[in-house]
Amino acid sequence: MQPVSKRARQFSIDYLLANQQGNGNENSDRYVERIGNSLWHNAKFNIVKTYSKFLIKDVPNDPESLLSGIFNYCVDDAIERSREKGIEPDQLACTLNSDFLDYDIWVPFSDITNNTVDAMLNRCQHIAQSKKQDETTLWGSPFKITITTINRKGLPKRRIVGGAARKPAKIRHQINHASLIKFANPDNRNHCLFFSLIAAFVQNICNWPGWKFFDYINSRYGMAGRFVKDTHELINLIGAPMNLNEYDAEEWIPTIVDHWNNIICVNQCRVKVFVFGEEGNYKPKFKYGPSDYDTPIIIYHNNNHFYAVKKSGNLFGKLYCLSCESVYTRAQHHSITCIARCKNCSRVGPTYPCKSSNTFFKYCNTCYKNFHNNDCYRHHLLVGFCNRSKKCNVCGVIWNVSANTRNGREGHICSEKFCNTCGDFHEPKRGCFIKPLDPKERDSYRIIAFDLETMQQTTVHEPNFISAKISCPDCIINGKWQQSLHTNNCNICGQHRTITFSQQPFNNTIVDKKIVNESPLAAFVDWLINGLPQNCDSIVFSHFGGRFDMVITLKEIVKNGIKPEMLKKGNKMFEMKMKINKYNIIFRDTFNIMPMPLASLVSAFDLEVEDKPFFPHMANRPENYGKAIFPTKEDYLAQGMMPEKRKHFDQWYEQQRNVPFFLDEALASYCTNDVEILMSALISFRKEFMNVTKRGACERASSTKAHDGIDVLRESMTIASACMRHFRTNHLKEDHLALVPERGYDTLNGNQSLLALKFFNWYAEKFNVEIRNVHSEEGEKSVGNYQLDGWVEEEQYGIEVNGCVWHGCPVCFPNENTIMPSGKTAGYLREHDKKRYNL
Repeated sequence: MQPVSKRARQFSIDYLLANQQGNGNENSDRYVERIGNSLWHNAKFNIVKTYSKFLIKDVPNDPESLLSGIFNYCVDDAIERSREKGIEPDQLACTLNSDFLDYDIWVPFSDITNNTVDAMLNRCQHIAQSKKQDETTLWGSPFKITITTINRKGLPKRRIVGGAARKPAKIRHQINHASLIKFANPDNRNHCLFFSLIAAFVQNICNWPGWKFFDYINSRYGMAGRFVKDTHELINLIGAPMNLNEYDAEEWIPTIVDHWNNIICVNQCRVKVFVFGEEGNYKPKFKYGPSDYDTPIIIYHNNNHFYAVKKSGNLFGKLYCLSCESVYTRAQHHSITCIARCKNCSRVGPTYPCKSSNTFFKYCNTCYKNFHNNDCYRHHLLVGFCNRSKKCNVCGVIWNVSANTRNGREGHICSEKFCNTCGDFHEPKRGCFIKPLDPKERDSYRIIAFDLETMQQTTVHEPNFISAKISCPDCIINGKWQQSLHTNNCNICGQHRTITFSQQPFNNTIVDKKIVNESPLAAFVDWLINGLPQNCDSIVFSHFGGRFDMVITLKEIVKNGIKPEMLKKGNKMFEMKMKINKYNIIFRDTFNIMPMPLASLVSAFDLEVEDKPFFPHMANRPENYGKAIFPTKEDYLAQGMMPEKRKHFDQWYEQQRNVPFFLDEALASYCTNDVEILMSALISFRKEFMNVTKRGACERASSTKAHDGIDVLRESMTIASACMRHFRTNHLKEDHLALVPERGYDTLNGNQSLLALKFFNWYAEKFNVEIRNVHSEEGEKSVGNYQLDGWVEEEQYGIEVNGCVWHGCPVCFPNENTIMPSGKTAGYLREHDKKRYNL
């Protein structure tokens, strides 16, 4: 596409909007104001971003008609700014952001054509029309348009190799540094890989007392120099150069492990090395060794240094299974399907399950298991596993006593299995039902409502006033939630009922505690973490916080080194949770349970609080501190108001226009009033919901127990989830509402590839036989615990069709450690298939 000359047309917003409106004489300032503009340039990657913030003033009946001119202006401006930076753009991306959008509207990178603006305009008009149905508009507040231009020819080239499924996001866990064998490189060279391997190997093989191993690592007394000598001998034996700047674990560990297993430890032990990384992932970064190993060597890699991990393990502060690559609390509670766990005695590790002995047999009359190992039998009695796990004499299933005797269940039933979908035991063919809920026990918790006001001098939202109010269920019940805590002490609420964080002091608004700080947000987050009693959970509410207050607070929380868990959809955050000591601080958006503007809550719940006043947000600037000002209508964003609200505002403004406005005092009055409205609405809604949902004895569909109602603030984050909890608690009967399978009821009891089905069709036609498969009336043929892909009854033989990816083809995937799309290694899949074939 040939770029249009800058001189060929006018690029002013006035010109574009005049053409858009069809009336060149009408002043465009009546409709559009650009209230922000900035530029970001990355010279390395030839990228230019322009940020433009607009406000549509005096919102007309069809404000979307203005957008084409705005987009054209932004695109042309971005192209011109790119050329000023010496970049001739060939592709462009566009994003529109508004507080009223759950998702940003965006057009991905594409070649610059005349259709770019049309694509963005069509997307905006589609969203705007859906908003109109809710009697709202996107254009009642400022919105931001970001244009990104790029010259792709200047980007660095790279190879992109595909073929595998998307990898899940890595999960990071805390490392227990007390489990590490720490040492500086004793020879002052970059040999930490070999020192860590020798240290872990010696501790696992030699079984020395702790003092002797300490002397060995620290080269003390009779052990002086042995650590360095053993390490250098290993380096020489495997032929590694002595003076490299760094050593690759994946290159040298296989050679060392093979040397140990084939020369040093023959008929003594089988070694396998596991390397974990600084990210704290449960899965190792690298592992090498035989599958029948009995001596694990664990190495930790952090900041380009290798550490040996102590024999006792606990790298993650918990017991860890190298087979499942996951942590567990107790061996008795570890997964029954783990191949490194003994089902008879519950012990976990590379030397388990316990090996059978031809000279020992014992039948336990308590748990009904057969034991072929004396140590296994004695251990299961010693730890009391006999009373926690039993074997069924009918079907042979080993079942957990605790899981099969809770919630009125009286033990194992042969035909039933535990279902992870519905959380209950039932026959697999029966399907699942949605379970009725029991009311939760009323634990103490703290309710915090907060609001923040941000300054307008920059494009970054920076709070300069935060107000919070605290309450709890006990204070609500006894009617003290509106009283100051100076005279009414509460162990849950703490010392203050109301608290503010501000840059400037104020006098006319009464609160329990005033904190004046250059950074109110930092002080607020510090108060949440350190200033509240550490005796219960805190639920922190803000109205429309999922798109504003919570997002701004998140940044400060991360600065404190805390990574909260977030539940969000697109740009909308539903919940943010962080654990402080033993208790949680949970942020939620009250708009999700009371979906209406904050001002409407007063009339909706008939609250006895002051109505939400008008506030000149655009006048919230530091230069207005400590002096009387007279805000204009533009400061109140009057141009973005809907006609009815604008009429009411104009009447109010005429009465107040000559009244001096003091920002310091107005911030305190406005923000604390918002919090008062929010807290009053929360308590009113909680009380009303509990009255609606409480039930007496025998008034519930699935239980005769009475309850006092559902605490919607504690148990639900959206009005939809609250209503569903009410339905499942009070109205849903047992085994009444089925869970429809993901693929419907008319699906097959099994999963078979299209390749296998096509092969069976060809085979049946070629050899004139009938093949039983997943589509047959009887389903797949079962052999033990396995199903055959195909079965020819007349000739009594089975057919297996193994796809390369899902079965770890040794030709396509020769490396046993290759992770397949199923999450399992190629070696594991081949071993699993081998067991099937042997059966």
